Amino acid sequence: MREAYFHEDDEGQVQLLPLDNLQHCLTQMGEQQAFADAHQSGAGWTEMYVREAAPSKLSALGITGEQLRLALMAVLPPYDAVFTGYSSYRVQCRNLLAFGGDNTETLFAGIDEHGIVDELWCSDGMPELLSLPLQEQLLLADWNAGLACPLSDRALFARYLQEYELD
Repeated sequence: MREAYFHEDDEGQVQLLPLDNLQHCLTQMGEQQAFADAHQSGAGWTEMYVREAAPSKLSALGITGEQLRLALMAVLPPYDAVFTGYSSYRVQCRNLLAFGGDNTETLFAGIDEHGIVDELWCSDGMPELLSLPLQEQLLLADWNAGLACPLSDRALFARYLQEYELD
């Protein structure tokens, strides 16, 4: 049985959202950086920044878990189970799918009670994201890198992968 695991702090750090959230993400990333600069203290920070939820929800695109599985099957096989936690604590995630190969990052997908994908994030950016259904309507928001990239902008996405992920 193949199992995917993510540390609880990594959830949503490299996120896929509807493209119309671009300005929201850019604004949030600027505020996040300004907050980090103002509250940095040695190797840490004195306060924690909590970003605002994106105004446009992924579920509005209507992508189903089955559509996702079919679109990714050739490039990212599904995992049988998904777990999260920290340190030695682990818990199985319900209504969460994961896709990844032996030498790829992992894509995670939250599925709502109607079978619709309501959240997408990955362990790091990966070229396989271009196989996603409706990828031309998706935005990659890498909160760690402070970069928002429409997947339809192939040149920017390629630079992102080269600079941030495939070093």
